Amino acid sequence: MSNNYKLKFTPVAYNDLEQIYQYIAGNLLAEQAANNLIDKIEERITRLKSFPYSGSYVGDDILKSKGYRKLILNNYIVFYLVDEQEKQVVIMRILYGASQYENLL
Repeated sequence: MSNNYKLKFTPVAYNDLEQIYQYIAGNLLAEQAANNLIDKIEERITRLKSFPYSGSYVGDDILKSKGYRKLILNNYIVFYLVDEQEKQVVIMRILYGASQYENLL
């Protein structure tokens, strides 16, 4: 019997992925690197279906009190929430690590 959680992306998280791809492929002219990074991010996010609590809580106390967790991959941070009632992991944002993320969540 599987204990897998469902994955749900917010529209803004999908947009974040698209922006990451566009920046690396378009601005940096590194399409293969962009594809590789997106694949790695999606792979790590998919693992959350089996291990939803594998990410650590964020450092910000207000966001932590709301249940925000994070995964760090290369220079990017995946912010997510675990919804126990719905058995789902909600991907909230995927941001560049140097961002002032507290203002973006």
